[in-house]
Amino acid sequence: MAFDTIYLVYGAVFLAALLLVEGLYYLLTDGRAGRDAVNRRMKMLESGATTREVFQTLRREPLSRVSFLGPLSNWGGKLDHLIQQTGMTLTIQRLVLMMAALVVGCFVTVVVLTRGGILSGSMVVIGIIAVLSLAAGIGGPIAFLKYKKAQRLKAFAEQLPDALDVMVRSLQAGHPISAAMTLVTKEMPDPIGTEFGIAVDEMTYGLELREALANLGDRVDVEDYQYVVVSINIQHETGGNLAEVLHGLSTVIRARFRMFKKIRALSAEGRLSAKILAVLPFAFAALTFSNKPHYYINATSDPLFWPLVGVALCLELIGVYIMYKLVNFRV
Repeated sequence: MAFDTIYLVYGAVFLAALLLVEGLYYLLTDGRAGRDAVNRRMKMLESGATTREVFQTLRREPLSRVSFLGPLSNWGGKLDHLIQQTGMTLTIQRLVLMMAALVVGCFVTVVVLTRGGILSGSMVVIGIIAVLSLAAGIGGPIAFLKYKKAQRLKAFAEQLPDALDVMVRSLQAGHPISAAMTLVTKEMPDPIGTEFGIAVDEMTYGLELREALANLGDRVDVEDYQYVVVSINIQHETGGNLAEVLHGLSTVIRARFRMFKKIRALSAEGRLSAKILAVLPFAFAALTFSNKPHYYINATSDPLFWPLVGVALCLELIGVYIMYKLVNFRV
């Protein structure tokens, strides 16, 4: 059977169309990637906001946001500082409302899961469930914020060597330290690009270099960054080759991270086992309580029940602490 050449034409048209679509796709995506701002601060500036508006949005003022808490303003200030370290724009008022809703939601969930049986129990049981709901509603969001803070600080620490390399190249080109920091704000992604941008804006609106760097350290609380601050402050007062010092710091920090990642890889199995063993007792208790709530409620009248529960919790906490120390290493 003779081969019809029309199929070659069809194949060539299909291939040309496929290549055309693929080329247009990469052209458009590359164009958008070039127009996308590298970090949140640059995105806000590109959207039309002024430098002062961006600065006031990103640099939170804790005391002005927690006055409604009255005697709890000190605690609210610490909580607002925690929110600032996460890089979120969440307000204290909204966080308090979320906590209250979670407390009520946890208590209602327990009542629904037990089909209202808990309400017919003793006041001690109801009080314990209420306390646990309060702890979950308040502790849950705080734990989430601390997790976000840890992730953000980890990202900042990993980006720090690259940021130092950018500053070194700028200093070697003859630029002052402020211009080197400005280059970091334009070239580096979040979180380090935005944080350095806030520091540059603080210097623009009147703060000295030392104060701006100290405020940045208060927001990020990264140990390696403190060495950078000390180096810049010493050079600012006594002079010296700051580019060479920062290059040396970049090399040391990057080597520490390589070692840290190697240790994390070697201890991955132990960390996973520790997490499973730590969660397993609580998961089993929650599953049993949700299916048969009276399994535990009927035993609460026994005089040995609560002492044994206390001993079990203490042993669990001791075990979690020991496992944590076994699989976490300071580099």
